[in-house]
Amino acid sequence: MRTEPPQQSPQTNNNYRTQNLYEASYLLAKGFNLAGKEKVGSKIILLFECKIGINEAAMGFYNGAKVEAKKFSDSYRSLKDYVFQR
Repeated sequence: MRTEPPQQSPQTNNNYRTQNLYEASYLLAKGFNLAGKEKVGSKIILLFECKIGINEAAMGFYNGAKVEAKKFSDSYRSLKDYVFQR
């Protein structure tokens, strides 16, 4: 199943923002640093430090770029725990 990238610019305040847990897992697996999370209504937005190449990496995710399965799986598990911690 292919998902589409966000329509609005996801960069604000020197952070790249996404609410897509799979995209965030991909970015984390690619080595980008998580800067935090913010709650907007019932949604959690994951924030990444804006580094050179993050926009290209995010577009790569939506265009089918590859990442090591173990890194992606570990990133997904870590982010899921982080998002749902109280």
